[in-house]
Amino acid sequence: MKKNISIGQTLANSFQFLISNFSKRLKDGFPAVIFITIAFNILNYLITKDIATNFTIVFFFIFTMIISSAIGICVHEEILNKSKPIFIKEFLSARSLRYFLNFLILTFIALSPIIFHFIFKNSLILNDNFKSALLIFWIFTTLVALKLIFILPKLTLGINYKYNFNEFNKIGSKLLLLMTIVTVIFLVPSMIYLTLQLSFMTSYKDLYPVIKPLFDIGSFYISYLNYITIFAVISFAFKEYFSK
Repeated sequence: MKKNISIGQTLANSFQFLISNFSKRLKDGFPAVIFITIAFNILNYLITKDIATNFTIVFFFIFTMIISSAIGICVHEEILNKSKPIFIKEFLSARSLRYFLNFLILTFIALSPIIFHFIFKNSLILNDNFKSALLIFWIFTTLVALKLIFILPKLTLGINYKYNFNEFNKIGSKLLLLMTIVTVIFLVPSMIYLTLQLSFMTSYKDLYPVIKPLFDIGSFYISYLNYITIFAVISFAFKEYFSK
């Protein structure tokens, strides 16, 4: 097996996948975007009314990850199995929920230093040395999670996996670089869109609350396309890594 990947080729394949049948991808993503938009506006309403609790925010986070899991399965299937599952059928399916649980574990591993910081921030001494150590540890835990990330496409394909050192891939740093590049690329349209939204909010204060959900749909569509590209990176990296 090759046990390696080309960063440039993986990136090119991922964006080519996103661009191909782009109008269909927008259509297929509509249910996911609408679900997240509705959930976000409910959360926003609860926060403005001072009703939201920490549990409400955690529930929104979990709901978003469940949606992301269904998107991930659809992308893995299309790239690795040459099949085109429907998001609605995958959403809340048994496979999607297993994917979500593993996605949640990997996310927890990656974000464990940040979670630790927020839990114990009142009892910690937040000097420059601590912040530097926290950043280094965060990079380390993110690399660990990325070394296990191929568990997700394996789960999708029905391949056995275990959380042990044998499951570690050898390209965690390359995957981190790829994820960073994709995130930065999508940060540009996100910032442009946010600027336009803020400009509209300032110029049309009375009208903005009415059309805000439409702006939210646009914003979550950008996030949806970002997710597609991230899962495509994982899929193409997995495919090349295990190629002969």
